[in-house]
Amino acid sequence: MIAGSGLIGYQVLQTTLTSQQKAFNASADVARDAKYFLENIGSVSSGDELVENRSLLRVALSAFGLSDQIDSTYLLKRVLSEGVEDDKALANKLNDGRYVALANAFNFEETVAYPFQEDGFADTVLAAYDKKIRSDLQGLLAEPEYSGNPIASAALETSVLDALEITSQHFRDNIGSVGSVDDLFSDPDLLKVALGAFGVEDRINSKTLLKRVFSEGADDPDALANVLKDKGLIAMTKAFGFNTEPSTALQAENFAEKIIDNYQWQLFEDAIYEIDPTIGTAMSFQRAAPALAGLDSSENTKWFNVLGDSMMREVFEKALGLPAGFSQIDIDKQLEVLKEKAESRFGIASFSDLEDEKVQNKVIFGYLLQAEIANNASYGSQQIALTLLSSMRQQNQNA
Repeated sequence: MIAGSGLIGYQVLQTTLTSQQKAFNASADVARDAKYFLENIGSVSSGDELVENRSLLRVALSAFGLSDQIDSTYLLKRVLSEGVEDDKALANKLNDGRYVALANAFNFEETVAYPFQEDGFADTVLAAYDKKIRSDLQGLLAEPEYSGNPIASAALETSVLDALEITSQHFRDNIGSVGSVDDLFSDPDLLKVALGAFGVEDRINSKTLLKRVFSEGADDPDALANVLKDKGLIAMTKAFGFNTEPSTALQAENFAEKIIDNYQWQLFEDAIYEIDPTIGTAMSFQRAAPALAGLDSSENTKWFNVLGDSMMREVFEKALGLPAGFSQIDIDKQLEVLKEKAESRFGIASFSDLEDEKVQNKVIFGYLLQAEIANNASYGSQQIALTLLSSMRQQNQNA
């Protein structure tokens, strides 16, 4: 699996990484667990239910590096049931980001994701509404009352288009905050756009009928929109989707696939770690650093996460050559030193720089080289030079 150790072993591993991972994921145990998780996780409705199913729990915990906690059932049930929103939740008090990530991912609170709350919905509806209003306007302007009166025609056109702009902006700004059919009906401008876009504005006064149409949807053949055989009502209720069923994060699209991917990665890293702990740590950093860099958090929050994560702390401390007692100094001073040295040594002006593979490699190579030096007291300058030279050759071959 690993041809060599240290920096050279890591670089050689990178050249065969894809094929090795593919073979590893296809192994009987990993493939079986992944298949079971994919087929069954969507039916789990609580943290207790997850904890009581060891096959599912094994995958879930392994995905977040917590496989050794599978027998900590009381702790896990509390972590999963309390979530992370409350600062006093157990996951937030454990000072271990793995539990926070687990609880955040396995959120069992039911929510409803309506189609009209998605990006792009307003644009589609407003395009249809705009077309309808402009078409109606042209029809009015063609009538004798306006066709022979330029002043009245211009005044009407200005008035209609100004109102269209205001109403459209109102719809764009507010449709995403609607949470029920009653919310929609409480805002006449939103309702006007909804009905006009689907050509059913003539039913504006049929409030009871419209509420039933919106609430029932069009999936059931006996739904009112289908019974009425009104294509506009059918299209409208399908588009707004007020009949969408509540769901948890576990039922979201690609949820299972993402957890399985993390699970497979973690097991692969663990297997590497068993052979060579240093390369295993480098592999973990290779995945964790860009993930942390991509979070929508402040610079200091990200660096504090590094200080609170034993793996990332080890990589940075060793790569930067920080002294053994570094972790004992004031935490704010640790943050200051870490940021300054990371910028001067690796050019990391912003933590988001670690999304760049070249920047990641600078840190990883520094860590591996320093680890190799530390593991060999007789490591001389000539040996260091040979390692660096071999590293450069390997990089050139991969370029």
